[in-house]
Amino acid sequence: MTVTNFANGRPGSSGELVERTISETFRRRKSLKLQQFAYGLGFPVLLLLFWELLVWFGMIDRRFFPPPSRVAEVAVELLGDPAQRGALLADTLATLARLAYGYTIGAVLGIVFGIAMGLYTPVRFAMSPLIYATFPTPKLAIFPLLIVIFGLGDGSKTALVALGVFYMTCINTLTGVLYANPIYRDLAQAFRMPLHVTWFRVVIPSALPSIVAGLKLGLGQALILVVSAEFVSSSNGIGYFIWNSWQILDVSRMFVGLVVVAFIGGLAVLAGELLERRLIPWANH
Repeated sequence: MTVTNFANGRPGSSGELVERTISETFRRRKSLKLQQFAYGLGFPVLLLLFWELLVWFGMIDRRFFPPPSRVAEVAVELLGDPAQRGALLADTLATLARLAYGYTIGAVLGIVFGIAMGLYTPVRFAMSPLIYATFPTPKLAIFPLLIVIFGLGDGSKTALVALGVFYMTCINTLTGVLYANPIYRDLAQAFRMPLHVTWFRVVIPSALPSIVAGLKLGLGQALILVVSAEFVSSSNGIGYFIWNSWQILDVSRMFVGLVVVAFIGGLAVLAGELLERRLIPWANH
């Protein structure tokens, strides 16, 4: 069997055409990946270079906006000193611990309550007004109350993170359950599937894209809240490191802390992408 080769007008085998098409597809994907990497790396580098030039020409105050070269120099000095490196590592681990505990608690509760509200109308009627009414409230405004309940230690900070993550995951889970394709439920009822099978085989898988979206949004919310809480009431953590550096007017050291926060945020985004690819591989990434 032969097909016409439209490039040169000569007949060629269908196998060669398929192989050529596959090769061209992989080449385009590789080129797209390279462009994505080049743009993703090149634009931040250009911004840092622009920042450096602004300081060098005296257009911004280096006391409050030190050039990136100075921030890098301070970072090298800090990491080269065992005592300072150990303190920075301890602060980072303290923040990550609060982040992990608060995120896990908030995500689990948010998913459970979101599914319950989506599946049971009485639960949704009872809880949705309270959740939607309190969702716009700034979570940091509730932090003093959490300090009264959980104390000045890690408990109040963990509770603040869990609260912020809960709203994100609960609302997105509820939305995913309510707006899932009704055909799936109709098929489950037609085949008389048991209730637990309908939950775990039909409802939750169909709502997974929205659930994962809530989990990804919750990661960013958790990082914002834990660092903000460490600004207000903490003796360790990256938020404390940044705020303490600002209080002693060591701005370059403060920017090192901001870089650490950005690095943690980047890892959180990467973790969210990996989670999405793992749980919903059929989605168009």
